[in-house]
Amino acid sequence: MYKTGKTGKCISLNSYSDLYDNEGILTARGKVLIMIKLAKTIFIITILTMLGSMVSYAGSASIQVKLDGMDIVSDSPPVIVNGRTLIPARALFEAMGGTVSWDGSARAVTADVAGVNIKLRIDSTRAYINGTESTLDVPARIIKSRTMIPVRFVTEAAGCQVSWDEKNRIVSIVSPNQEKELIVISGIELSPGGDQVFIYAGGEITQYSNFKMTSPNRYVLDIHHAILKPKDETISTGENSFVKSVRYSQYTKDSVRIVADLASFSSGSVSKSDTGRTISMSFVLNVPKIAKDIIEPDGIISNEDQMILDRYGLKPVAPEAQHKLVVIDAGHGGADPGARGYENGIAVLNEKDVNLDVALRLRDMLTAAGARLYMIRTGDVTIPLYDRQDAANLLEASLYVSIHNNSYSTSTPNGTEVLYRAKDDPPLDGISARELAENLQRTLVSNLGLANRGAKVNPSLAVLRRTAMPAVIIEGAFLSNPGDLSYMKTDDFSEKYAMSAAKCIIEALNKSIR
Repeated sequence: MYKTGKTGKCISLNSYSDLYDNEGILTARGKVLIMIKLAKTIFIITILTMLGSMVSYAGSASIQVKLDGMDIVSDSPPVIVNGRTLIPARALFEAMGGTVSWDGSARAVTADVAGVNIKLRIDSTRAYINGTESTLDVPARIIKSRTMIPVRFVTEAAGCQVSWDEKNRIVSIVSPNQEKELIVISGIELSPGGDQVFIYAGGEITQYSNFKMTSPNRYVLDIHHAILKPKDETISTGENSFVKSVRYSQYTKDSVRIVADLASFSSGSVSKSDTGRTISMSFVLNVPKIAKDIIEPDGIISNEDQMILDRYGLKPVAPEAQHKLVVIDAGHGGADPGARGYENGIAVLNEKDVNLDVALRLRDMLTAAGARLYMIRTGDVTIPLYDRQDAANLLEASLYVSIHNNSYSTSTPNGTEVLYRAKDDPPLDGISARELAENLQRTLVSNLGLANRGAKVNPSLAVLRRTAMPAVIIEGAFLSNPGDLSYMKTDDFSEKYAMSAAKCIIEALNKSIR
């Protein structure tokens, strides 16, 4: 029924007299009413079509996926999307003897299976096989909190054969033919210098793959069509500058995996001997790459530099102290936001952003004063915690200053504090961490006007425990305290924080040569 006309009279579309006049000719009103009915019919058909597709999608729960005749069991059933079968990533990769990892920030799943590295991003048709880009018909998706990936693409990338039984709704995966005679890996040794790993085989090694993995950093060598003669083992490397340890095992029934846990700033490569019976993993340190980023003083205070020094009341670094390297570490960064400040339940400030703002201002002030600097980060990048101290140690820095801000589980704590390792640590290269921390605490509290929480000893923190030079951690203010947070959102906070740190660092450098 439809309400038409000024009278609001209800007219049935089935009434002949409402559609045609006395001579059987379709009236203007009849045309309108027929169009309304036609539109309603099209709408109903559209809805039914959508419901039909939804039913088809849900009905895919009856699909079976078999690997070499055995069912792949998962806690979420396979589904069909646009003619492609999707299955939970972890269930598929682990059934194939692979490893799988999930990167929440990148919304990407990565797997290593049968010597192949596969990376897929959620809702993206781009995939990477051993670093080479490929295109998917259907992207990986999140369905009911499970990462679902296309079966055919992934298994064929790993060298498998895939078939579909429409009648029984079964996806069959057949592993690659493994009838080839296996090469025996007879020994694995670490060189005395720790920069090479030698792998010895009883025959020619014809197939292998190598790649780097992260979190933690490690270099992987997979030797295919091989069997390991020695038992699975880990070689400890002690204080090796290149690798922390070397692990090897029978990764699958016909592949041997050797994993080198990399030390910071170490990278690897692989080469094979002329006979093909020995493979070596070689490692180098990228210290020159780090060293090129050092900001070197030119010994000249320009007019612009002098303006900066005058503006903040800073003195120049004495020429005799300009060779001493100061490392500035803006805490957190990239995927690690650090603490967060909230207002009305909404995050309004990330610690990593404040830390970087202060560090960059500090860099400009110290550079104007003629200090020699190395910045752990100058952008929003992720840097592993231990890599920060390792960089300073490798560069033989004279001082390490870590820029941070604080947070707590309640909103009560507020104010500024500076941390250092121990009261009885002797000065190194003329610089005392305790004296610097106490001077920083006095100066920051005076300039920022925040509560004085004191200079404190904390030997458990990695930044203080693992550095070979005097080191301090500055905690400017509390993001969890409303008053501190309001001030931290201003330029005045970052500028006075940086100015206070610059003043104390310059004083420490100049005092170290007396």
